[in-house]
Amino acid sequence: MSDSRPRPAPISADDLPPGERIVTIGTFDGVHRGHRRLLDQAVARGQDQNLPVTGVTFEPVPAAVLRPDAFAGRISTSEEKLERLAEAGLDEIVVIPFTPELSRWSPEQFMAWLKEKTGLRELWVGEEFALGKDRAGTVDRLTEIGADLGFRVVAVPRLTNNAEVVSSSRVRAAVMSGDVAAARRLLGRPFRVSGEVVHGQHLGRTIGFPTANVAPPPGLAPLADGIYAAWAWLPEDTEPRPAVAYVGSRPTVDDGPRMVETHLLDFDGDLYGKTLSTDLLERLRPDERFDSLEALVAQMEIDKARAREALVREGARISLEDGGSPGSWQQATGSPCG
Repeated sequence: MSDSRPRPAPISADDLPPGERIVTIGTFDGVHRGHRRLLDQAVARGQDQNLPVTGVTFEPVPAAVLRPDAFAGRISTSEEKLERLAEAGLDEIVVIPFTPELSRWSPEQFMAWLKEKTGLRELWVGEEFALGKDRAGTVDRLTEIGADLGFRVVAVPRLTNNAEVVSSSRVRAAVMSGDVAAARRLLGRPFRVSGEVVHGQHLGRTIGFPTANVAPPPGLAPLADGIYAAWAWLPEDTEPRPAVAYVGSRPTVDDGPRMVETHLLDFDGDLYGKTLSTDLLERLRPDERFDSLEALVAQMEIDKARAREALVREGARISLEDGGSPGSWQQATGSPCG
């Protein structure tokens, strides 16, 4: 698929035009480096065979339907996942609604349906992939089904990062522990939280640390509370903006709802109502309760200096000194304390 072609919008299996295809299927939560290797190889195979390559995924994430009490949360929202899949060079993206009823289909039943809908010639999956009731549709069983139905199964070995297997569960664990550096290695990009900037308590106007406040999207794996060096992105940006982010419920001030509160360094502007994406690069410290607002502000000055040092290591073109004029935008944004 040429880079000049439009990226595919997600469709139903019923909307696929007739014809044979190469199909790759998975939950693809986070679209991490292992997923990308599978997608890249499937796309290359499609180009070699002159066949369209169709990515098939499920929404909601199956674990959220089957084990809602045990599932810690997803790595990316549905919209972000589909955007990442569209960037991978697929010709088509099919989203299958995942329901308890679908989970009871046998592998034979599901694959016969998929063959009918897609004209499946080759199925590309990860080597640990399984589908169907009780996960009976292992790679070996799918290969047997393929021999009966007339399609080939290709299992791509799992990607390892040194001794660590790249998997969604490992990314999720890294996010929840605050090890965003490890999450970044596994994802191939920083872990991101995006949302609309909302009003807080506006306390930051009085203490010199205004922030753009975003509620974490529902259903995401909870990022560990604390202070992070970060990149911030606005919709119009072509380069990231250096920032320091706070994740938590502001225990020194109000113990309110958890927010991601991003302080853009050396920035002047009104962010309310805009979509802000915050890429978490490095956790500087965990959250904590301070005895006074003065003690909190003193620590925040230290946090900002440490964030500048981390961002300089990332290649940010910023001074190690506070060179901005925060007073000019304290009236336009939220507060680091809510």
